[in-house]
Amino acid sequence: MGTLANYKRSKYLFRRYEGNPILTPAEWPYPANAVFNPAATEIAGETLLLVRVEDMRGFSHLTVARSKDGKTNWRIDPTPMVGPNSHVQEERWGIEDPRIVLLEEEQEYAITYVSFSKGGPLVSLMMTKDFHTFARLGPLLPPEDKDASLFPRRFKGRFALIHRPIIRGEAHIWISFSPDLKHWGDHQVLIPVRRGWWDCHPDFRTFNLN
Repeated sequence: MGTLANYKRSKYLFRRYEGNPILTPAEWPYPANAVFNPAATEIAGETLLLVRVEDMRGFSHLTVARSKDGKTNWRIDPTPMVGPNSHVQEERWGIEDPRIVLLEEEQEYAITYVSFSKGGPLVSLMMTKDFHTFARLGPLLPPEDKDASLFPRRFKGRFALIHRPIIRGEAHIWISFSPDLKHWGDHQVLIPVRRGWWDCHPDFRTFNLN
């Protein structure tokens, strides 16, 4: 059990940037109610953020912002990178909360995000190589599900996805597997919640994925 003295002596794992916030709606090139919860990656020596932008109606889309140092002098695309597909019922109320992973074997970026509609939030996927053109693969799992991210490589020939389905009011972290990014199975609870607390269960499971 750690003591208060041990905590005081330890170094912080993270330190808040003194220049926060690095992006605000006031800097946006078009009207925005809020900008938040971006995905981040590095491409061509620059930090690239895929920012969730809430428009003045309360619907969200995704816009690219780039910076040489990841802190200042952000160059924000003048228009949204990708918005909800009006022909897809699952995205009728917007797309939100992206996560970016470079798939090592494919050398392509996988972007998991939340599609939102009256049916509830669900996990969807799109692919890109350059953040200019995108291929949408559509929903991966049924609602209600959020906070998904792929692992950058396959395990025993299968892609692995961590995600947070909301079942009976509980929101455990699950792991699921797929041979092709379309058909998912072998669903398992990876990190169970601890009732009454903000964090996870102390008995953190580990899986031998290799």
